[in-house]
Amino acid sequence: MDGRGMQGPTGVLLINTGSPSAPTPEAVRVYLEQFLMDDRIRPLPAPVWRVILGHMILPKRCPASAEKYATIWSDEGSPLVAGCRALAARTEAVLRSHEAVRQGVPAAETVLVRTAMIYGEPSVASVLEELRSLGCAKLVALPLYPQSAYSTTAAALDALHRCIEQTKWQVPVTSVEAYGDNSAYLDAVADSILLAGYRSASDYLLLSLHAVPLPDVDAGDTYPDQVRRSACAIAKRLGAPEGSWSIAYQSPFEDGRRWTGPNTARTVKRLAKSEGRRLVVVCPGFAVDCLETLYDIDRVLRATYRSIRADGSDGLLYVPCLNASKVHAELLAEIIVKAITE
Repeated sequence: MDGRGMQGPTGVLLINTGSPSAPTPEAVRVYLEQFLMDDRIRPLPAPVWRVILGHMILPKRCPASAEKYATIWSDEGSPLVAGCRALAARTEAVLRSHEAVRQGVPAAETVLVRTAMIYGEPSVASVLEELRSLGCAKLVALPLYPQSAYSTTAAALDALHRCIEQTKWQVPVTSVEAYGDNSAYLDAVADSILLAGYRSASDYLLLSLHAVPLPDVDAGDTYPDQVRRSACAIAKRLGAPEGSWSIAYQSPFEDGRRWTGPNTARTVKRLAKSEGRRLVVVCPGFAVDCLETLYDIDRVLRATYRSIRADGSDGLLYVPCLNASKVHAELLAEIIVKAITE
């Protein structure tokens, strides 16, 4: 069944980047080959980049990345995949139980929420197959990137539409391409920072977001502008004084291109030397905690900050992502209802 000509469920895909299936060099290689060969990601023509990737980058990167993944792996597997699955389940529960959120959605309409990964499992293709088998009559695609970018949101929607085309499924799709200006999202991030213990009078706030290649920005990617709007709105909600907060960009890929800056790691080192205040770090562009937050920020940069500070104290507070929290599920449900009804 494909749901054509009938009122069937609405299928929702919460799409994220993905993760290796295991914290091993072999699994990391499978994941990275798929990720780094994406047309939206690779910096060079495919034949040239494939050779460089296979002979120079992956042999070194895979064992090192596997060791990092092993430090954050849980009994449920990848924190990113497990967190996205939990978020999808909670969002579906909100849509089914909260009448206030369901306003405007026909009573007979069921909304099925699933998580899908651009690279790795559960793949976009496998989730589409499941939703089609359940008779979905339409789809909502919600990439879990509040600020859209060519290398994230566009890559997610590319993967979705490519899979739909390959299966020849004639299904209407509504895409949500960004929600970084959504007041519920901004409120949720600001509240999470306050709940973690942020004090505007005495703390320095660093908002760290994923870097994107500057050639993408030169080509029209508005990601940095979206980041600035989100960051300013969050800082305003917190009452953060001017000069007591800033934006930085993390996880650039060393491929010879220029990336958005300033770099998070360098910024943290600078602040450790110059600031006597506690450093509060939040990653508002990440919906669910992953290697880039749990390892790169909460492990590596926390240790770096502590080693540089003259008093030897920790001094860095990492604020977790919204993850599968109730407020996160509720704001996504609000976005989904709007996508269905407009």
